[in-house]
Amino acid sequence: MTASQHLQIVNPCYSRGEDVLFGQFLILPAELRLRIWQVAVEQHRLLEVEIEPPSDSGDAPPYSTINALNNLISGRNYFATVQGYQLHSKLLYINRESREVALRFYRVHIPCYLQSSKDGIERTIRATLYFNPEYDFIHLRARGPEHPFVDFLHDLKAYDPQDVGLLNLALDTNSMNHLYSLTNVSEAAARASLVAFFIAIAAAHLDSPFSRWARDHGTVARFPRRRSPIQPLDAQLMCVLTAGSDPRQMRVQWRELLQRWEIRQVQSTRERVFFAYDPLSYEQQVYDIRTANKFLKEEEAKWLEAQQQWKGVVRKHAGKVPIEGPGKLAKAVRPAIGFWLFPAEALGGLDEDISGMKKVFDMTGHWPELALSCLS
Repeated sequence: MTASQHLQIVNPCYSRGEDVLFGQFLILPAELRLRIWQVAVEQHRLLEVEIEPPSDSGDAPPYSTINALNNLISGRNYFATVQGYQLHSKLLYINRESREVALRFYRVHIPCYLQSSKDGIERTIRATLYFNPEYDFIHLRARGPEHPFVDFLHDLKAYDPQDVGLLNLALDTNSMNHLYSLTNVSEAAARASLVAFFIAIAAAHLDSPFSRWARDHGTVARFPRRRSPIQPLDAQLMCVLTAGSDPRQMRVQWRELLQRWEIRQVQSTRERVFFAYDPLSYEQQVYDIRTANKFLKEEEAKWLEAQQQWKGVVRKHAGKVPIEGPGKLAKAVRPAIGFWLFPAEALGGLDEDISGMKKVFDMTGHWPELALSCLS
């Protein structure tokens, strides 16, 4: 095994370093071509959406405007900003056939702002978010008063031809506190949408300050979810270190929120916690396979440098400096760009005192899902 093989990323990658053409594709039967487009577009995404109140709410009163689907929309003109590079599926732009498949799959077409940052350059444009409620997950962040948050939930449903709206939600501590504080929702349509959301939501991903989703921070995370192919050792899960408040507090808040709104869910929300590396703002951001490989090489160089720089401290507390040779590198777990998903129960029950800080969890016996970003 060469020294660089342990840095080979396990993510699915569609970049071959050269153009790969299949010249016979157009002569395939139409049914087969459409099936191929459909399989290609069916990917989960984690979208980071920030909701802010507008600087000017406009002249029209709220909840007085009808959209093209003949549904009532909020009309608040809030700012819904979707973060990320490579947000939209490439199938929207290949040809008419692929675009029709992609538009049917991403059936919710809601106005928003798109913000991306690449190579230190930030861009924000007014555009349309193409959204699929069953496949897409929204990491929702809200600022200011409560109505933009509820209005966005309402409008996601109003722009959905199937009247479904948001099903999959990722929350960090701040957005959970914002949701928990919802009290004064005066418009009947907004209140009805909020109640429908609570009843319908399928998967809440409870984030916290120690578990951002992002080695893939610069780009939208398109990921297949799968049972982890990497065998987690119970010894490695006995002491999972966190750096914030006990995430179970969010689970308690969610239950109290349902009680406050007198919500009786037909099926309980599936709650999970995800863990990922949180890159520093000045570190190399990952956009594709090229920047991912660069990030890993720089990370390894910093790790080896740090071992030498702090070898006195390490030797004092650990006995020796663990410089990896070829033998250890051959056994190293290959890196993955994405995040781990654990069942919320892995953090323990809700019947004990969880009011304070808890920084170490025993998560043995729980096999995570691994969400891998699809790198281009």
